[in-house]
Amino acid sequence: MMLRAEQLGKVYRQEEVLHQINLEIQEGEILGLVGESGCGKSTLARLLCCYERPTSGRVLFNEQNTMEVGKKARKQFHRASQLILQDNLSAFDPTMTIEQTLMETMKYNTRCCKTQCRAAIKAMLIRLRLGEEVLKKHPLALSGGERQRINIGRALLVKPTLLICDEITSSLDVITQYYLLRMLKEINQEHELAILFISHDIHAVKRISDRILVMHRGEITEELQKKDGFAYSGRDTRRLFESLPINHPAKREHLARHFADALFSDEQALE
Repeated sequence: MMLRAEQLGKVYRQEEVLHQINLEIQEGEILGLVGESGCGKSTLARLLCCYERPTSGRVLFNEQNTMEVGKKARKQFHRASQLILQDNLSAFDPTMTIEQTLMETMKYNTRCCKTQCRAAIKAMLIRLRLGEEVLKKHPLALSGGERQRINIGRALLVKPTLLICDEITSSLDVITQYYLLRMLKEINQEHELAILFISHDIHAVKRISDRILVMHRGEITEELQKKDGFAYSGRDTRRLFESLPINHPAKREHLARHFADALFSDEQALE
């Protein structure tokens, strides 16, 4: 067991935001988490990464209570569990170039020399389908999609064992979304990287996840299994799934998949 939350609860100003959350993430597993806006998904992500303390319950990482370990162990946990947020601009120092940001990340989290760091960064840019010219730019000079890809790449450069993705595709166009999800799936399979994928985009969650947890008003109300075709029976899950638009988005998704697959094939041919 890599990460486990037991009876996790959070109260803000006498308002209960999370109530007795229990979940497990296995090594190499991609766990999806869906729910309507305001149900507590982002709060749960912060608690799992120890950026906030729970009001009740505990979080175990490799069977260690993350709230009771020492400073050194807490630092190792934060390196091993990377959180990527929806607000990608706030994750950058606007005065630093992208190259300075990525080099700083590697300086404090790896033992690579400058040459090795630059090589790792260039390899990651290729995988993210970004040119090296972005390295000389500042965050505000990039589009939201470019910043988010850099943000994801920065987390992966640390070589975490757990990646928590909180609405990371919301600022990306549909083709970049598909390519990014495909990349995360490949990295998951190559390196046994555990991923908690949080999103209100149920199509994206289904595409990448092994299991899906459904959240409603601060509680986990249902668990869906890939082997069962993500079949659901709960009232809240039915309302969430059946509220999705069907016709036009599905057509866009089909075209995006076809186009992205063609680009991916072309890149492999060039290699």
